[in-house]
Amino acid sequence: MTAADVDARLAKVAEPHRATLLALRSTLRKVLPHAEECLKYGMPCFTVQGKGVAGYDAFRHHCSYFPMSGGVLARVSGVPEGYVATKGTLQFPIDKPLSIALVRKLVRARLDEIGEVANGKRFEFYDDGAVKAVGGMKDGLLHGKWRWFRQDGTLMRTGSFTLGEKTGVWETWDRAGRSKI
Repeated sequence: MTAADVDARLAKVAEPHRATLLALRSTLRKVLPHAEECLKYGMPCFTVQGKGVAGYDAFRHHCSYFPMSGGVLARVSGVPEGYVATKGTLQFPIDKPLSIALVRKLVRARLDEIGEVANGKRFEFYDDGAVKAVGGMKDGLLHGKWRWFRQDGTLMRTGSFTLGEKTGVWETWDRAGRSKI
């Protein structure tokens, strides 16, 4: 599923819901320029590294934002009065798109949650969804090879850990891709 599938899905939404969803989509594109757009669970969604970050859809009497997790809304403060927040959705009025400030908070909370890996591959993200670091975790400790990136996506540093302790050769890279050991 691609952004074209999202276009087709949104084209079927009646006004004024569609205008509100298009405004939210525009905000999400600004907040998450590195994310991919697709359909998940039949609704428009933005993903990073294959994980859902923000879904949205229209319903008869409201529009909804889906943080793609049951834990995000509990982490975020500042939900406007009159909005309905449940474990997995934030319902908002049809004619009032979510503010960019609130969307940024929701997205940041989800990106942080995706990075909470105790065992396996862990990603850390910049606020815009770009990968900041990636590497292995074991029992809550950095373990194995890690790579860190600048916000523009260029490789900045590489190194290894064994159960949280730095090991081996560490390298720093300039923006041209040259090692500066």
